Amino acid sequence: MCTLRHLLLLAVFPVAIAACSAHSEKTAERSASPLIGTWTRSGDTPSGSGAGGPQFTKLTFASDGSLGASYVAGGIGAVVGSSPAVKSENDTYTIADSKLSIAEGTTHRDYVYRVSDSKLYLTPPGGGTAAVFTKAG
Repeated sequence: MCTLRHLLLLAVFPVAIAACSAHSEKTAERSASPLIGTWTRSGDTPSGSGAGGPQFTKLTFASDGSLGASYVAGGIGAVVGSSPAVKSENDTYTIADSKLSIAEGTTHRDYVYRVSDSKLYLTPPGGGTAAVFTKAG
């Protein structure tokens, strides 16, 4: 005899399996990505005087969509002539084709990315100079 609880479990189970399957599929897709691992900015630490948000110094991409990011804050808050303060935070990211979207809370920062010869090139939207990162061992 089926109870209401059994019927509810039978109805919810396929939805839960589909959600787990979609997450597993996305994790598997990211695992194959050349982004997975730690990337350190090539050259000197950015000054933080650039407009438009953070200037990343180190990025660590995981296959579960999490991202450890070290950065120098840009914009008006940067003090001229002072050493840049490097900050860290835990974010998330998504990739599609050659696009990378980094979610910092409710803010999304989009980039075009390219990986070539152990280098990661992050270009801001609208073009400009790409930030270059080297993959750690």
